[in-house]
Amino acid sequence: MRLSRVFPPTARFVTRSAALAVIAALTTLSACRSEGPSSNMSDSAFVAVMAELKRVHEVAGIDSAERETRRAAVLDRRGVTPAQLDTAARELAKNPTRAQTVWQAIERRAADLADSAVAK
Repeated sequence: MRLSRVFPPTARFVTRSAALAVIAALTTLSACRSEGPSSNMSDSAFVAVMAELKRVHEVAGIDSAERETRRAAVLDRRGVTPAQLDTAARELAKNPTRAQTVWQAIERRAADLADSAVAK
């Protein structure tokens, strides 16, 4: 999946590391993908899952096995399969304007999660 298809050039707010984090998460999930029906995942559910996965990606000092364990825990807790998340991302990629709005929501949600973790 090309970033330019998901996030148009006008989406200058996307930092390179944040975009790479999402791409890494989607690539990892795509590797586990199995064929299945449409995800029927709402944008709000997609935002919640992706924000948590972004936070997992940003955790420093953990190895790849621990990172994968944490990713799996997020999906399990949210009741989402890798295939559903992959399908939702593919559906989202078909509408760049919507993708930009959803990306902004993921960024805000991830920042909120970071703020609440610091407050604890």
